[in-house]
Amino acid sequence: MIEINLLPKELRRKGRKFAFNKNLIYVGMAAGVLIVLFVVISIFQTFKLKALDRKIADAKKRTEALKKNIELVDALADLKDKLLQRMSAIENLDKNRATWVYVLEDLSGRVPEHLWLSLLKEEEQPASESQAGTGADTTTKKTLLFPPTKKVTLEGYTYSINSLALFLIELMKSDYFKNMDLRFIKKSEMEKQKIFSFGLSGDLVYTPEPKVESADSVESSDSVKIAQR
Repeated sequence: MIEINLLPKELRRKGRKFAFNKNLIYVGMAAGVLIVLFVVISIFQTFKLKALDRKIADAKKRTEALKKNIELVDALADLKDKLLQRMSAIENLDKNRATWVYVLEDLSGRVPEHLWLSLLKEEEQPASESQAGTGADTTTKKTLLFPPTKKVTLEGYTYSINSLALFLIELMKSDYFKNMDLRFIKKSEMEKQKIFSFGLSGDLVYTPEPKVESADSVESSDSVKIAQR
């Protein structure tokens, strides 16, 4: 059966034509590639961030461990410094141990009545130019001629200024305490009793120790004298 469309061309139904646009295809492909690329990059960055997080965590752990080690080293360094200071103080005391016996004995014999000492402090005094030597022998001779000297500080209390004046006079006679000056004197009260606190400063001279003859040397000298007689 033959169908004839007698309608005019203007009223005829136009058929739908479907055609692919190449430009749209290219755009879609490019968009797909970009999406895939973004997905791959995001996955790669995610793994990279996780690796960085692990490295940061490891670094923090190592930092904490090193921090403890540093604190331990600092503590040991402080302990070493304190031990060296104590050893130095012990060496200085031991070096002049015998001399200090005579120094304290001399000082105690010069303290008058109604006066007592509360502080005896010594400080290092740099050697003067006149005491400096140019060689080992010269240094030894200078040491013998000029005994080691240190600055010394004395503090104490007294009931009477006359006792303090007598104490200063007695110190002037000492072979160990030289150039003693009155630094201060203050009037105060202790247990409802008026007292005077004072401070002295001067030089402490480590004079050579007095020679003490041993029993053997005394016996030998006595035997020589008897033999001579």
